[in-house]
Amino acid sequence: MSTLHLSSPAERVLLGAGTSAAVPGELARQGRERVVLACSATLARETPLVRGLEEALGERHRATYTGLSQHSPEAAVLALAELLRRHGADALVSFGGGSVIDGGKAALQMAEATSALHLALPTTLSGAEFTESAGITEATTGAKRSLRDRRSAPKVVVLDPELSLSTPLWLWLSSGVRALDHAVEAVLAPEPDPLATLLALEAVRRLREALPGCRARERDLEARLQAQTAAWWAALCLAALPMGPSHQLGRLLGAPFQVPHGITSCVFLPTVIASVAEREPDRLGALAPAFGVAGADQVASACRALVEELGLPTTLRGAGLDEERLERFLAMLPEELRPLAKLSY
Repeated sequence: MSTLHLSSPAERVLLGAGTSAAVPGELARQGRERVVLACSATLARETPLVRGLEEALGERHRATYTGLSQHSPEAAVLALAELLRRHGADALVSFGGGSVIDGGKAALQMAEATSALHLALPTTLSGAEFTESAGITEATTGAKRSLRDRRSAPKVVVLDPELSLSTPLWLWLSSGVRALDHAVEAVLAPEPDPLATLLALEAVRRLREALPGCRARERDLEARLQAQTAAWWAALCLAALPMGPSHQLGRLLGAPFQVPHGITSCVFLPTVIASVAEREPDRLGALAPAFGVAGADQVASACRALVEELGLPTTLRGAGLDEERLERFLAMLPEELRPLAKLSY
């Protein structure tokens, strides 16, 4: 039997408090002179971070686009693509959460600017900065579709916990559960990757410890750095392996019902683990010590307890779906996923 490992497109990862100060030097080192900055309107409006980065970029800075929002709407991505073309950008800095980074990847493809350097400054734990796929929401259908081009993925990733301090706590924590979802489904993959499994198990351990620390001490940079490290390793698994039913359900729920992907993982991951425990408990053996429990039958409850400890919802009802929206959601699902969705209500 042979094993194939697929690596992340990221070539350089800068990790630690204050590392965002190295961004201008990274761009200069690679000879990039025409930089477009993409971020959310909230980040630009409510923090001094975007203005500070613009000033640090100096003459390299050509434009800032603030139109990207949750689930990367297609119209916003097209507008960013046009901006990249207009300025002949040779670098894109995506500053924000997964939707901003996905929007940047997609815009580079649409602008046919995949030779531009993509540098990511993530402010959540979603892991989008370590993958080549980008999910955007179609304007006409409201459905999510994927674009994939390794050339448009970030080649430089800067993980600076100081940048995350302005991220709403619920978003930071729920994106951490999304990272946990990456790690767990990597371990449960039908054809596991040994390196990905090793990284995934350590990511689970670190997230289990770091996320409650982030909630208890919101400005604890060490806890945030540990969460970022774990999310990085979990995202390397995401790059290497196909994800399972929790991600499939989350993708179908997220954009059409405007539920953040971190929240979809809070809801579906414990249910998926419980389903595996009932059918194939042996597959959960390695996850039990990572979750700090004695047996496979306790992993789902440990996962659910962690989400609850973080103050996040563990049911579709808690995520805002009433019975009418649940029925619409169930009608969208393949038959094999409907039982899991019903159990999550």
